[in-house]
Amino acid sequence: MIGLNKKLLKSIGPGLIFASSSIGTSHLVLSTRAGAHHGMIYFWIILFALLFKYPFFEFGPRYAAATGHSLLKGYREQGKWAVYLFLLVIVVSMFAVTGAIGAVSAGLLSTMFNWSIATPLLAGIIIFLTVVLLLTGGYRGLDVVIKFISLILLITVLIAFIAVMLKGPVSPSADFITPPLFEGAGLTLLIGLIGWMPTGLEASAMNSIWVVKNQKISQHKGTLKEVLFDFHLGYGFTAVVAFLFLVIGAYTVYGTGQQLDGGTTDFSQKLLTVFSSNLGAWSFPIIAIAAFGTIYGTLITVLDAFTRSFVHGLRALKYDHIAHNTEQDQFLNLFYNYALIVLGIGGFGLFYFSASSMITILEWATIISFLVAPIMAFLNLKVIQTLKGEFEVTKFILGLSYIGLLVMVIFVVYYVLNISATGH
Repeated sequence: MIGLNKKLLKSIGPGLIFASSSIGTSHLVLSTRAGAHHGMIYFWIILFALLFKYPFFEFGPRYAAATGHSLLKGYREQGKWAVYLFLLVIVVSMFAVTGAIGAVSAGLLSTMFNWSIATPLLAGIIIFLTVVLLLTGGYRGLDVVIKFISLILLITVLIAFIAVMLKGPVSPSADFITPPLFEGAGLTLLIGLIGWMPTGLEASAMNSIWVVKNQKISQHKGTLKEVLFDFHLGYGFTAVVAFLFLVIGAYTVYGTGQQLDGGTTDFSQKLLTVFSSNLGAWSFPIIAIAAFGTIYGTLITVLDAFTRSFVHGLRALKYDHIAHNTEQDQFLNLFYNYALIVLGIGGFGLFYFSASSMITILEWATIISFLVAPIMAFLNLKVIQTLKGEFEVTKFILGLSYIGLLVMVIFVVYYVLNISATGH
């Protein structure tokens, strides 16, 4: 039993890293805004998003456990077009997401300590230090940092949640009217949250890359049961935190008419000010630590995730046969360093030239992720059906996959038609 527990512990890590990459903008920003603007109706929207996307995220660690390779190998076996499609999704999102999350991190840090440092400068410092951390610490450093952040995040968010529940929901204003859910800003928020709840589907491939990397570092090839336990731990964590932030937003803002939006600094200040004024000054550091931990955990994981995904995509295009050998390992290590530096510079540059449009950048990134989700889901579905034996998915999961794919397509069509009809 002790031996089995030790083996299981060696498999734990990629799931929490996946959770940290997910528990960021989709949770702190979008879940909180959803609860603040529309109330607990979003409980069901988040629940169904998590349910229908579950199979496609589960396919990543399942494929890694079965083959010892990431989903990029499965994509390459479908044809180079699949790798090019994946890289397109990565390139379109990577700079915008890095810039937006770096901006929110800087805004929160500035608000927490009342610093007068210009937000672009602070964002640049945070991104620079994070890039250095990843260059020097590698996957081991990332794993340690994320486990620490996850623990602190869980404690602080739970404290805030309990305080909110004990106080109860705020009293709604007499003239308050819930904004429409399926048009205008409400539709943009809805699509953004669905697109990134718990995160974009490209993260399924990222998770599979972390599983393979963890197996190499720990020198333990986890069984399917062990690998899926780690995944379920991370996926469950993302679900719990999403609902906690939803309730916090709904109980402290919904009905008051206040809007959690604006630029980097404005959003951060509103977020912390609203909560601390409602719960009391004592809650400020709790909320601040929870918010910053949420966002910074995402920043460090997406920097690593986008970089590894991009480099693994390049390897899939360069080599017809993907293998674990010295040549390909050297290729991954060398280009990881180059790509990480380029991503850090590019993410900062994008934010620097559009600092006042942080929320807009974030919304566009989530919308793009939402629009390509059915394509990524279909690709994952094709790849996973190549597995046989104990690694083959059950009929239930396969059926849920097809339903989830259909739901995604319907939402995309509705959104596109709505945009066409309104002209924006």
